[in-house]
Amino acid sequence: MSDEPWYGAKCIFRHDDLKGEDGHVYEERVVLLKADSFEEAMERAKKEAKDYAQALEGCSYLGFVNVFHIYDKNLGDGTEVYSLMRDSKLGKEKYLTRFFATGKERTG
Repeated sequence: MSDEPWYGAKCIFRHDDLKGEDGHVYEERVVLLKADSFEEAMERAKKEAKDYAQALEGCSYLGFVNVFHIYDKNLGDGTEVYSLMRDSKLGKEKYLTRFFATGKERTG
């Protein structure tokens, strides 16, 4: 599998053993995959997500996967590994607050 393209795959999980101020704790996780096709990348991402959830007590895979084809031939500094574009009528501040900077994120 040396000449196949790379893909970034984002899957969503819920951690039932962790509690947040507002209830459940959800995780968005992006992994790199090498695959012969977009369809193979989707299948591999689903399997990887199920394996990840099974390895963690109280974690469940929610069945959501979004795959991004990485167009760069060589991975390195600055390579885009995932991208998602979304249409929205929200202004900049409301958009960021709604989807990314709610104040409830756990990153680091």
